Amino acid sequence: MGEWERTAEMGRLERCAESFWSLSEIFQCLPSKKETLDDGDLQEIYETVRGNVCENCGKRDVCWGRDIQKTSRMIYDMLEEISGSQTELSNSSIYGKTGGRCIKGRQLAEEMKNCFSRARRDMMWRNRMLENRAAMAGQLQETARIMQEIACTSFTEGETDAAFERKVKYRLALLRIRTKSIRLLKGSQGYERIVLTANTPKGHCVPVKTVAEILTELRGRRMVPERDSRLTIGHEPNSIHFVEETNYYMLTGTAQEAAYGQPSSGDNFAVLTGNHGQVVLGLSDGMGTGPEAGEESRIVIELLEQFLGAGFSAEAAVRMINSAMVLKRGMERFSTLDICGINLYNGKCEFMKAGAAATFIRRSGWVETITSESLPVGILREADIECTRRTLEHGDMIIMMSDGIIDALPPDEAGEIIKCLILRTETENPAEFSRCLLDEVLEFTDGIPRDDMTVLAGGFWKK
Repeated sequence: MGEWERTAEMGRLERCAESFWSLSEIFQCLPSKKETLDDGDLQEIYETVRGNVCENCGKRDVCWGRDIQKTSRMIYDMLEEISGSQTELSNSSIYGKTGGRCIKGRQLAEEMKNCFSRARRDMMWRNRMLENRAAMAGQLQETARIMQEIACTSFTEGETDAAFERKVKYRLALLRIRTKSIRLLKGSQGYERIVLTANTPKGHCVPVKTVAEILTELRGRRMVPERDSRLTIGHEPNSIHFVEETNYYMLTGTAQEAAYGQPSSGDNFAVLTGNHGQVVLGLSDGMGTGPEAGEESRIVIELLEQFLGAGFSAEAAVRMINSAMVLKRGMERFSTLDICGINLYNGKCEFMKAGAAATFIRRSGWVETITSESLPVGILREADIECTRRTLEHGDMIIMMSDGIIDALPPDEAGEIIKCLILRTETENPAEFSRCLLDEVLEFTDGIPRDDMTVLAGGFWKK
């Protein structure tokens, strides 16, 4: 793609992003939520009660003629009594405000209660609609943001290196590979990517691994095929991406137990490996136990996988998931979300928690605790996320867990006990570590899991 075409595509994406920003601003121009009924609502109830009860009353001309001021005051006193009460008043209590002057007093009290119930129900639905619109605005904003990120692109065209291109074409020609194009891209953190478009004569194939070795030699840095790339170069021209090999690698393992008597766990997890040297560990704990809780947490984890796979940052993904859960909310069921993103080039690590249990980092004889006081996703219109950043070292172990693990330990000493258990579980194999730790915790409950229990561990090592 030439410079003009790239500029045109970037312009299109930026204009699309601006359109989504404009749409989000329309959704944001909304009235604020109401916590109580205002004077306008009371006036509407006043008119409704007067029309439904008094219009056909034999004393209407007296009450709303000669005694209009007394009648109005009486009805407003009744309205204020109901409006200011924290509990539902009985008809007789409301009727008492009439002082016996109204011949339809009991009907008046019943109508007034019904009008208040309808007004409060309408207020609740208006507030819910405002929440949904605000959540939609948030989703549009995140969509606009990711479009802008793509327009700016994390990889930019590197400086043209004619000598490098000639050397690559010559070396590949010796393997009977026909080079169509070579593009050298530079990542935002300085890491390289090479996009090679090539093919071979009919009936001849060359392993992609062999091409990677040539690029490594010529570039002076270890280049490997991008994850899920083709294994061979054949007769049909194809573009193959080669990326700079990461400095670290990570292995993960997990252990899980469903709550006693439940057919399945309410926890779900995922280990996601990106193409830019990123590994993301995700764990979600659904509210309660069993299949229903598991369905809620499954949705959260699947959304996380989809958003990260589409190129969203982890923080943007959490905000989008929160908006989706707010829009979906019909029952008061929520799920926690615990995310750990690790950069395999430099060891930078970011923890993001929304209502999740503590995470631990084990490092040569000591354990660090990463905690949060945030709320699960879907409760608040704006995602309640707490972020913590660390730099990992060779041999570190990250241990994520659902709250069923901590809750199984004595409350006053849970934090210190889990640290001791982590330190004395000496294996470096993450799968064995997870199983051993869970079994140690189960000893505190006589082997019976009272809640869903999940341990997700990741070992971090230098290559």
